[in-house]
Amino acid sequence: MSEDWRKQFHDLFFKGVERHKEGRQDPESLFEGDEPAFLESIGCSTQEMFDFCDDYVRWGDVVYEHVEELQTIRYEHFINELNSEPASHPMEMNEFPPKDAELEGIAWLPRLIVKARAKLAGNLPADLMYG
Repeated sequence: MSEDWRKQFHDLFFKGVERHKEGRQDPESLFEGDEPAFLESIGCSTQEMFDFCDDYVRWGDVVYEHVEELQTIRYEHFINELNSEPASHPMEMNEFPPKDAELEGIAWLPRLIVKARAKLAGNLPADLMYG
């Protein structure tokens, strides 16, 4: 797959936003047909895409371009480093440093580092979003 995934990803994001506004407010009902397979093929879970659409609609704090940039990094890692193989299992929430953990006086940094690595590896738990 070449850069064509970007247009499909963009279109699916905004379809998801509209579907969410129509009341389809869970990952199972937000996507149709081959859409889950497409997301899987680029290293994105339906839960991740749902979370981005949900936050975009409910809180207005998601910028689409940031979502695409984040997915681009994940996609390149998924294709080039992981050979398009999904993670065998998600991490458990207790494997992440606590929110009050600090590194060199910077709160949350230990947790953010682990979350970023889990995002790249594709094994974030469903209850945890990175972005």
